[in-house]
Amino acid sequence: MVRVYILQKREIKVGDKVAGRHGNKGIISKILPRQDMPYLQDGTPVDMVFNPLGVPSRMNVGQIFESSLGLAGDLLKKHYRIAPFDERYEQEASRKLVFSELYEASK
Repeated sequence: MVRVYILQKREIKVGDKVAGRHGNKGIISKILPRQDMPYLQDGTPVDMVFNPLGVPSRMNVGQIFESSLGLAGDLLKKHYRIAPFDERYEQEASRKLVFSELYEASK
């Protein structure tokens, strides 16, 4: 079991470093009010915007699969359990799951 302790809870600010579980990391460069953030076609506001050029250069393709599955889950109102450090993303079965769920969500 791993225990994580948060020493300080505070609002995120410009200059803070953030990291995902796929090895991606970055620095908050700008914080905008909600009305200035982009929206999806259905009016859903976007919380964060990432530079997509960071994905291939860091070879963290799992982030793309997990984000795509999250989008499909949101559209289909489904929840998926993804284990950290799981190597399934490199297998064809996981790709089929993601693509089939995205296809279902696009209907």
